[in-house]
Amino acid sequence: MSDMSLHNLCFRAFCQATEDERKVRQALLFASGGKEEKVERTKCDGYHGNPIVILDVCISSARPIRSFFQRLSAEDREALAHDLERRIDEECAFYFRLDKQEAYLGRLVLGEKGDEDDIIAVHGKVKSYPKSREASLRLMDEYLSSFDGE
Repeated sequence: MSDMSLHNLCFRAFCQATEDERKVRQALLFASGGKEEKVERTKCDGYHGNPIVILDVCISSARPIRSFFQRLSAEDREALAHDLERRIDEECAFYFRLDKQEAYLGRLVLGEKGDEDDIIAVHGKVKSYPKSREASLRLMDEYLSSFDGE
């Protein structure tokens, strides 16, 4: 298996009007290991007209992607591997969430279901040739297992 089973990992955080955008940006950059100049900022309005800022950053090199997964706890990597059926779609995209508050505090922790405002949404495109969900499931399981013992 290739050392990198993902084309990229993209991170997205919503910053509500009640939040400090610098703190949300800091959480996003910690989670992604990304660089400030790579953050895309989009302003939009919420359902009730409230201002929302969407922050996005993607990483696409093998080393930073591997570093991200190394920083996750073994338990969180195991939880992702255990739940791959639900996390990989027919287009071979891999989805999960991180806790935004924990990322701000310098810890990578999978996010729980619930408050959409308090998570960092993460998705990546799985490299599978030929492109298939079954191959993607197998490759991501192998990739996540490759961290055992590190």
